[in-house]
Amino acid sequence: MLPDGAVADRRTQAKLGGDALSEVLAALWPGDCQSGGTSLGPDQPALAIDDLPVLTRATVHHRACQAPRWNDSQTLQTPTSALLTWRTVALLLPFQPSRRVIRAAGLLVNPGLEEVWLTEDASGWHPRLEPAFAAAGLTHLAQGMPIGNPAAGVTGHLSQTALSAEITGRAERYTCAAAPAIRAAAAKLGGFVLLVTHAADPCQLTPDTLMDVFASPVTLVGWGTGMKPCSSRAGPGGIGAAPETNR
Repeated sequence: MLPDGAVADRRTQAKLGGDALSEVLAALWPGDCQSGGTSLGPDQPALAIDDLPVLTRATVHHRACQAPRWNDSQTLQTPTSALLTWRTVALLLPFQPSRRVIRAAGLLVNPGLEEVWLTEDASGWHPRLEPAFAAAGLTHLAQGMPIGNPAAGVTGHLSQTALSAEITGRAERYTCAAAPAIRAAAAKLGGFVLLVTHAADPCQLTPDTLMDVFASPVTLVGWGTGMKPCSSRAGPGGIGAAPETNR
């Protein structure tokens, strides 16, 4: 989340309400200004909402670049210098579906620190992941952990050093260096758990925030497969190597 929140105009506050505004701010993270493309820095950013017929999204900006606003003008302008920051971290996740503990490799992805889509229902506005992730077969954890059950739109890759995932409808290839034990677990099970979320910054992941990811409505999971196993010796488990980012 943004450590000091963000500046929202009165219309945004009225449209969202206090609870929804808190949900939105909890799904946004410090990254780059989505107007100028440079680091947001330590100051409170401006919260901008674009409410269009095809999507509603929240983004953060330097206040000198973009005033806080609720934009329903049906015009969306994104400067070419702005680019969303995605981050990843590789994990070793223990599960116990029966008497036997299974250790599965995991790749946790935040696909955009500085932007989150919104949806409105009878209870108000809520942050959500972009529709492409659900369309690729990712589901909420309430439906169970999909170990060994491939998501149709997810292709996993395993190299001698890293895990990566490609998702139908997304241009990015999400990659992260992985410790030997994590790569060995992916090779043994023929895939890994892909967790896509706005509920955490992978660079700040702790056991507590990982539990928040599991419980969050802005987390979807799928099983990445279709990869070639690699040969590696097992080592310590846990978070593998350093989290990675595209910026």
